[in-house]
Amino acid sequence: MKILILTLLLMSPSLKAQMKLKPFETDGCTLFVDGTYTRPGLWKHCCVEHDLRYWFGGSESDMDQADLRLRSCVQKVGGDEWAYVIYSGVRAGHHSPIKNKYQWNWGWEEKREKKPLTQEETNYVILELKGLSPEGVNIDQFIKTNFP
Repeated sequence: MKILILTLLLMSPSLKAQMKLKPFETDGCTLFVDGTYTRPGLWKHCCVEHDLRYWFGGSESDMDQADLRLRSCVQKVGGDEWAYVIYSGVRAGHHSPIKNKYQWNWGWEEKREKKPLTQEETNYVILELKGLSPEGVNIDQFIKTNFP
């Protein structure tokens, strides 16, 4: 009887939905430019990687790391000033009453708290990531960076 109940629970739609990600999408640097006037798209790949991380989320510490990686990436290609502006905007956005759909953990079918991914979620996310090929992002390197 216990096995039957456990099987029914595991097969329940709400549990399956928790382990399902919506299709990944990105708009580059949300509500901001993807590069300079003379070099459009200069740091777009930084924003796409940031969007990927926000898609599957994790803990608040993971979110902080994703924001710092965005700043570092933009700093390498665009310089300190642009990195500061973009990082400050992202961090301010965490406290803004105006939200866009790309909030932390936005990709999960079911609302997900800011908490570390379980091993099962991690395996699922890696599998989903391997099926993606977003512009300007090396998925294998992204996986190595985010799942050391």
